[in-house]
Amino acid sequence: MRKIICLAVVVLMIGLVGCAGKKMSITQSNLPTLKGTWEGIINYGLYDVQTGPMTLEILNDTVPVKGKVTLDVPPNVASAYGVPSGKASRQNDDGKLTNQGTILWTGGGAAAHSMEATLTDAGKLQVFYYFLGMRGTGTLTKK
Repeated sequence: MRKIICLAVVVLMIGLVGCAGKKMSITQSNLPTLKGTWEGIINYGLYDVQTGPMTLEILNDTVPVKGKVTLDVPPNVASAYGVPSGKASRQNDDGKLTNQGTILWTGGGAAAHSMEATLTDAGKLQVFYYFLGMRGTGTLTKK
């Protein structure tokens, strides 16, 4: 029975990795295709069971990349992190293309808010964010 459970977990993990898509490098040449509004669901770090909507607006197609993030923070997540619930937005105007083929926004310093976006071959953005003391990951699709 234990072997069957382990095999099922391995198969599930392989399936999830396959669904995530292969990473594609973000470069100056494909940056114009990323400009626009991206929406999706993110998780709230330690509160993986709690998810919520995220919108990322990529406002230009040159470096430095300007991006605006909007979260709708649920009340229970807000109280756990000591932040206000409801919609919160931040704009970062310092997006850089990294050697890893991602866009990295630092918001003037990692202590404030930051986000890194990776493009997948499925045309989605995988993001890792730090925002108002919260951190987590998500998947965004272009609107």
